[in-house]
Amino acid sequence: MHLTKISKIMTVLAILFVLSAAVLSQSIEQKKKQYDEKMAQLKELSVKMGVAGITADEYNSLKGQYDTLQEEIKKLQDALSADQDFAKKMNDAKLEYNNGNTFFKQGQYDAAVLAYDKSLALDAGNTRAYYGKGLALAKLRKFDEALVAYNKAVEVDPSNYAAFAAIGKTSYDQNNFKNAVEAYTKAVEIKPDQETNIYMLALSYSGANDSKNAVKYFTMATQIKPDYYKAFCSLGEEYVKDGQVQNAIQAYEMALTIKEDFDEGWYRLAVAQNKVGNYQEALKAAQECLKTTRKFKGAANFEAGFASKNLGVTDQAVKYFEAAATDRQWRKSAEYELELLRKS
Repeated sequence: MHLTKISKIMTVLAILFVLSAAVLSQSIEQKKKQYDEKMAQLKELSVKMGVAGITADEYNSLKGQYDTLQEEIKKLQDALSADQDFAKKMNDAKLEYNNGNTFFKQGQYDAAVLAYDKSLALDAGNTRAYYGKGLALAKLRKFDEALVAYNKAVEVDPSNYAAFAAIGKTSYDQNNFKNAVEAYTKAVEIKPDQETNIYMLALSYSGANDSKNAVKYFTMATQIKPDYYKAFCSLGEEYVKDGQVQNAIQAYEMALTIKEDFDEGWYRLAVAQNKVGNYQEALKAAQECLKTTRKFKGAANFEAGFASKNLGVTDQAVKYFEAAATDRQWRKSAEYELELLRKS
């Protein structure tokens, strides 16, 4: 998960902590006020009981009120003391949680885990600390332990969509697409307008070979965020897997309308155009990709070579295939095409 997004989530959780601390502080102040009021009443009753000339019945009545008030004050003192002890404990938990966040931001993930554990020892219901601990453990590549922490976070707070998303991401990275689908589904149910989680739900369905739902949620992501070019590109890939290449071409073109220098979009478009025999368009797309890409250089050269070959421009095809052959990933396929061209 991107550090900026993590930082935003932690900020929201910190705000929730401040709000809960404010409620506790308000409760303590109210009890202090009640204590002061009852002590003033007790003093007033004491004065009345000491007045000369009061009857025995009057004295006994005042004494009864005095004793009752003393009991109420004792209970209030006990409650106030408990609240103050709890407030100190929560404040110490907050300090350790903040230490965990600081260590996390500094890349000291082992120290972050220790700090989050200290916070949890003081406040076992701190869903923020479980979530932070999970993130730190994931950075340490202790994914099973991270999942335990994330699951504890959602057990404590079933509305913690960020923890559900973290479960989904960890499961997805481990190719456990079934669990990823379940976790991202929960995250989307809790926060249905979060396009990134919808996109990841679609990717999880794609990994689980459920094209119907993958298309559904990729489309939903683009509806929520109309400039989500990566979602359009992924939608195109899903259409290709499902044999709907023309739909894929439309999705890729939409992605490229949004981001003209999107190298993966141009490469995917080149592949799709070659699949349906639009070789001139495939060549153009591959050439656009080659203007900006490093990652897809070998792949784009291969697609350009394939398009040139089918357009009958053999010298150009050889040039592109030779360029593709310099990429280890594409060497075998490119050399095969070059061999075919030499024999023709």
